[in-house]
Formats: sequence, structure tokens, C-alpha cells
Amino acid sequence: MSAKKNRQKASPPKWQICTEGVTEANYLDKYIQALGLGNYVIVNCRRFKTSGCGKQHEALLDKMQECGRNWNVERVFLVHDYDKAAEHSGVKNSFDKTFSRARKESDYKVIYSNPCFEYWLMLHIGYFDSDLHRHEYQEKTKQICNRKREESGLSRLHDYEYKNDDMLFEYFGGMDGSRVACSHALARFKEDKKSKKEGSFSSERYAKNAPCTNFFELLDALNAYAALLNKHLS
Repeated sequence: MSAKKNRQKASPPKWQICTEGVTEANYLDKYIQALGLGNYVIVNCRRFKTSGCGKQHEALLDKMQECGRNWNVERVFLVHDYDKAAEHSGVKNSFDKTFSRARKESDYKVIYSNPCFEYWLMLHIGYFDSDLHRHEYQEKTKQICNRKREESGLSRLHDYEYKNDDMLFEYFGGMDGSRVACSHALARFKEDKKSKKEGSFSSERYAKNAPCTNFFELLDALNAYAALLNKHLS
């Protein structure tokens, strides 16, 4: 047998996804399983308590970078929301600086939803461009989850129980629903980038970009990684 045939392929590099909340982690776990990436992409829900008035977004990045020194991974994604509940100039600046810092100081890719991850979920259902309060998007999410649960003969969820529901991904259409959401999210970007009106999208002022999410960029990256992995293992 030739040396070429004896040569073993190097193990594919692993990725790490750090989510601020459990809802995102539950969704991503199912998506990654569907792609067959369970052994290569680690989803870590790290609910760090951050301190410092108006610095919570940067503090979250600090925590990720601190832990990341011990991770033997190729790429790291930080998934977080913009919380309007504590909105003031310091929070806006911290949210925006997180992106520039991630580009300059590390190999992290920042994935955000403004105002909340539930906005991404609603894009599975239709195109939304209303800058609603996060509580409104959360209530809409709960209503959809409860309707799906009732159809399956399951009990209704209360308050924020849907965040821990393992069926969340399926409630919103699974892989087919995610493709619809990606299309809607990308259309939202394109629409507002063409707009010249006050408050239109800015590449540096992410806190102003509402409602908006670049979550589709993470799914696009995972899809590409799955394709490369399949080629590598074939």
C-alpha cells in the first residue's frame, strides 16, 4: 500500500458558538444536528454576569475572549442581542464597539439581533420591518409555540418557558423555516441599505439598525462548513 494511501486525513477544525441566551442555543443545537455538525461545532450558552454601566456588550466580549484562550478551535462566534430595556447612550456605544473590537482584536464573528432573537424567529413566519419592543416579539413567539403545542396535544407554555423548549426549532419550520428567515433577513438588509432616510442602516452604528439581525450570516457559515466537511470526509 502506498504512503499516500496510508496517510490519514487531518481532523477537521472545530468551531465554537457562544450564545448570550438559552433560546439561541436550543435553536442552534437543532440546526447543527440537522447539518451533521454535532461533533465539530460546539454551542456554549454562557450567561455571564457583566458589570459596568453601559458596558455590558463589551464585557460579554471580554468574557468570551478570556475563556477563548483555552479553546482549541478555528472560529468563534458570539451571538447576542441588543437590549432596549436598558437603552441609553452608553449601551448604544457598547453595542457598536463590540463589532469593531471583534474585528480588530480577535478572530471573533459577532452575530446580533436587534431588538432580540425572537425577531429572527418571527422572520420564519413573514417579513417584519416594524421596530417593536422586544416584549412584543417575545409574546408573538410564545403564541406561535403554544399554537403548535396545542396541535400536538401538549400543554400551553407560560411567560418565557418557550426559551427552554427543545422543540422551538421545529415550531418555526425547521430547516425549511430557517431558509425563509434567511431570505427575509437578507431582504431587510438590502432594503434599508438602499434607503437614504434618517435612521437607515449603518455599518458602524448597529444599535440604530432596528429591527435587524445578521443571524443568517451564521447559518450561511455553518452551511458552507458542512459542505466542506462532507467533501473532506468523502
